[in-house]
Amino acid sequence: MTCWFIMCRSLVLTSQWQGVVSELIPVCYRMSDVVAPVVQSSSPEGLIPMDADSDMSAALQHILHEIQPRHTNDFFTSAWRLDTNTVKVDQQSGPTHTGERRGGERYRVTAQMVLVCCWRSMKEVCMLLGEVCQSFPLHSPTKNGLITEEQVEGVGQYFREQLLQSRHRGAFELAYVGFVGLTDMLCRSGSQKLQQLPSHWLREVLGEVRSSDRSSKLCATRRSAGIPFYIQALVSSEPKSSSRSLLKMTMKELTALAMQTDNMDGDGGAVPQVHALNILRALYRDTRLGENIIPFVAEGLQAAVLGFTSPIWAVRNSSTLLFSTLITRIFGVKKGRDEHSKKNRMTGREFFTRFPALYPFLLTQLEEAVGSVNSDSGEVKLHPSLFLLLLVLGRLYPSPMDGSASPLCLAAFVPFIIRCGRSAVYRTREMAARALVPFVQVPLVPATIQTLLEGLPLHPGPGAQQNHIHGTLLQVLFLLRSYQPDALKPQLQSKIISSLLQRLWLASRQNPCLVTRAVFLDLLVCVCGPSTFSGEDSALDELRQKTLALLMDTELVAASPPPDPGSVQYLRSLARVGVRVGMAGPQAAFLACLLRCPVYEVRELALDEALRRLQRAEQEGHGRGGAASSFELDLRAVIGLTMRDTHPQCLAKALQILSIVPLRSLLPWSDGEVTLSDLDALQHNLKLAQIHTHSVELFCASLRLCSRLVVHLAENQQDLSPAAVAHLGLWAALVKQSCGEEQPTEVKLMAAEVLVRVTKSLLTSTGLPLGLPHTLELWQSLFTLLQDEEQDVRARASDYVCSVPADLLNHLHKDVAPGAVCPPVALQLGVALLCHLLQVWDRVGDGVTALIEWLLGDSQMGAHTKETELYEDFLFEKGDLNLWVEPFQWARLLHMHISALVQPMVTDGFRRSELLRLSSLAREQARACKRSLGALPPLPQFSNTVEHSRLTVQAERAKLGLDVLSHLRNSSFLRSINEHHDLF
Repeated sequence: MTCWFIMCRSLVLTSQWQGVVSELIPVCYRMSDVVAPVVQSSSPEGLIPMDADSDMSAALQHILHEIQPRHTNDFFTSAWRLDTNTVKVDQQSGPTHTGERRGGERYRVTAQMVLVCCWRSMKEVCMLLGEVCQSFPLHSPTKNGLITEEQVEGVGQYFREQLLQSRHRGAFELAYVGFVGLTDMLCRSGSQKLQQLPSHWLREVLGEVRSSDRSSKLCATRRSAGIPFYIQALVSSEPKSSSRSLLKMTMKELTALAMQTDNMDGDGGAVPQVHALNILRALYRDTRLGENIIPFVAEGLQAAVLGFTSPIWAVRNSSTLLFSTLITRIFGVKKGRDEHSKKNRMTGREFFTRFPALYPFLLTQLEEAVGSVNSDSGEVKLHPSLFLLLLVLGRLYPSPMDGSASPLCLAAFVPFIIRCGRSAVYRTREMAARALVPFVQVPLVPATIQTLLEGLPLHPGPGAQQNHIHGTLLQVLFLLRSYQPDALKPQLQSKIISSLLQRLWLASRQNPCLVTRAVFLDLLVCVCGPSTFSGEDSALDELRQKTLALLMDTELVAASPPPDPGSVQYLRSLARVGVRVGMAGPQAAFLACLLRCPVYEVRELALDEALRRLQRAEQEGHGRGGAASSFELDLRAVIGLTMRDTHPQCLAKALQILSIVPLRSLLPWSDGEVTLSDLDALQHNLKLAQIHTHSVELFCASLRLCSRLVVHLAENQQDLSPAAVAHLGLWAALVKQSCGEEQPTEVKLMAAEVLVRVTKSLLTSTGLPLGLPHTLELWQSLFTLLQDEEQDVRARASDYVCSVPADLLNHLHKDVAPGAVCPPVALQLGVALLCHLLQVWDRVGDGVTALIEWLLGDSQMGAHTKETELYEDFLFEKGDLNLWVEPFQWARLLHMHISALVQPMVTDGFRRSELLRLSSLAREQARACKRSLGALPPLPQFSNTVEHSRLTVQAERAKLGLDVLSHLRNSSFLRSINEHHDLF
């Protein structure tokens, strides 16, 4: 393709190339006509047009058959022309090829394959036509080019049809790319006729959008499909130095359509408005327009807010999408996890200076939204656009220069936002509380909070409006959380504490609403917490004492949660008061009440607080012994959770706590009622890990705790019972399972941490406490992690070198000191160290047998490989997950160390049956690989399949395995065997 365009630019053989272009463009049109019924269907994802149209069936079946790759190299030397004589149409099965497919194999056409082939064909056609128009010189009376104005105009009409009628996103998105190349060429063509085409096409499509209805061919679903892309390409084609007349005309037309409110004759009358909203969304997202679109942002936001009040669902949906795009356009993309931080906001002065039309609009809309009040309940009636208004206002914050005399003073919004706290919608009250924070200047915070609290009732009564109470408490809570307490302490402490003391009934049983009780408790946590107002204060002490008294008289202590709505939120707030206020004093035993609560959210909050304190104590240098004693933690209650709790998150937190606490504090494993032995405790935690493999956090915590118990058993018991050995084997298998490529990164990191911790006590111990099979399984897991694709996993696993005793490293390499090394070096050291340990353990025979099995790889490969097996390629099939591992280097590394190990030794530790099995396996594997490689089609090196690579690796492994076994053939021990069995 590149050579073609270079030749075209050089205008070599112009007349011949003009003929090629004249034939190429109609061929593209014909190919597009074949696939158009699929990509232009209203539901292309499940369409098989062959079911209804026999002519289309024959054409598509022919194309789908001919595009199948041939397993030969002749396509490099000769072109493969479509021959209609080689296709026979069967009424039942469709066309089949007579000469190429073995055994008359019929190609099964699925809807997915049809769709992919169709939209990719459309993609290639559009990209080719766009490149032709953009790169080929234009033919004119004064210039000899390759493409005429009529051909360019025809290509433009083709793109218009595809973009306005295609329903498949892949088709019209890539058609847009080709159309952009065409529009760029039109602007710089020099032809007055071509330069006027974008304006003409734009007016045509805007007229179609304006008059569209249900009978229109324009797609009213799929976010208007390719219509926004078509208009976007035309508008963006204007030169940057121009006056942008097309953009201004388009935005004026679309804004007028988007704001129309006279479409009350059903969904059909709202089609132009839906199209306008979708097109505006695409234009606001277009980065090519840059700052040129900013002057139209205010009108777009007004259209989105007004559209959200429409009774037609399609208009509201499109308005929501437009609103989301405008929020991103105005405030930028999300710059952190907290979307309400100042990184995603701007001052009100800057916002209304950039968009002055929005100040009276938002103020008027907010006044209208909160102006309707229910006369009976005093609540603000629900308004459709209220939520959108609060979302915008919540992104603003007051400027230091914002005074009362400013025409853009944000204080004008405060009374209306406060009134939103009376809404009957929970989410609206929460958004109003969040939006109030940026509108209240710091010096006015104390007075605002005091005013809000004084509006709450002092005593329970029938006139208390719970929605008003809840909204007011939320506004106070958000104001307190958003400002530093030290700066507000002199103004807030006395007034707030006094007001809260007068209204403590809101947190007691006198208040029947659990939701308002919960918010008042959160407010008490904010005021009475140990980090809020420090120092001695009689009013604060009184508030804390009364809060604790309320706490001990609640349903949480009685372990009988109320069944009313909001009970979970209420109990969580109670637990928060307990961990922040109750655990700060002598009532630290209150944590045990939280751990016994039947609501899992409460238990999880208490465990999270305990875990946070343990981790903080450990980081501060108290050590693991001091971590448990820094506060009163009932370990029996935590152990009881691991034995009886069924919620995964609570189990995970409990196991994390137990993995930090010193093991001597946990054993014997008891919850006060049941006592388990060390082996039973290991069995229990292994069962938890096996059951909850789907929960990453729980599985990692259980694996870490099991490793501590395994080390404890191995170090404290000289002769392990068969039951203990079996449990240790289950743990080793669990570690090996955690190292698989399909496991999440967190699981593999935990497996690496476990292996590093047990290196000194299990992997390199001269006593071989786990036995050879389990120890080799752990070494194999370590080698797997050292070849993992994730860099963090490889780095964590390579830290095992730091735990290897110095005398072992000095024996291997005298110049290598214990310390961190890179993963490839750690892998080489690990294999050498394992071979040396086999000699130290005096288990060379069994060890070499296991290493040869590692070298051969998949022992079942030969049994499942068939000479005539065909490997089907699935659509979107993924290849190997690990791109880091080098199977050839790994096999050669094993071969080098095994050969060095068996050459100088006396082979009296080998078992004859194992060697017979390995020899037979290696020879069968070599034969099977040879047969399978011969059955694969001959392909060039760069296009070899994954199966070819797999078979090549297996053949190399079999070859190296036979070479190792040949070293053993010369030993005196095996000489007698070879006399009777031709093994090699």
